[in-house]
Parts: sequence; C-alpha cells; structure tokens
Amino acid sequence: MGEILVQRDDTNRVMGVAVRGIRQVTTLGMTVSTLLEAVATSLEEYLHVSVESSFGTDMRLVVDRGDPHLDRELDAILETLVVGFRLLERDHAKSVTLHEETVGVEVL
Repeated sequence: MGEILVQRDDTNRVMGVAVRGIRQVTTLGMTVSTLLEAVATSLEEYLHVSVESSFGTDMRLVVDRGDPHLDRELDAILETLVVGFRLLERDHAKSVTLHEETVGVEVL
C-alpha cells in the first residue's frame, strides 16, 4: 500500500509532501505525480517560490515558506493539494493512505 505524508509546521501550514510506495506506472501514481508537478510549477512560476521536488520512485515536494506575505496564497494552493489527495485516498482506499505529521515539534 502506498502512503502520502503531508508535513506541517507548528502553525499547521503545509511545508512539504512525501509519497512512498506508489508506482508512477499506475494510474494512481501518474495522478499523484501530475498533482505534485502542477503544484510545484505553479508555486515556482506564478508565486516565484523556491520548491524542491522529485518525481521518481519516491516523490516529494518541499516548499520554502520564508516569505510570510505569501502565506495566504501558499495555503490556498497547498491545502487544495491536500484535498485532492484526500479524494484520491477515498477513491483508492485499498491502494493509498494519507497521513499528516507536524515537523519540528518536540514532545516532552
């Protein structure tokens, strides 16, 4: 089973996404890859935000959230991506699960 991991900061803003165990040669894999690539391209070309991404065996997307003036725009794009992933999870429940984690928070 594949996994989509949404990484959030301590204010609940999406910082990145990691995808594991979903082969790109499947319809699901191509869909996930296309969604990630569309978001990466939009962020880079429209908002001029630095994005690290890979679309190989393990797919990932990491967004530079350094400009607080873009929070609203980044939130809109990245939360739309998360909604898309939730819909894919609903439609492909046997093939993919969506998890979310807070990055950089230490629990004592």
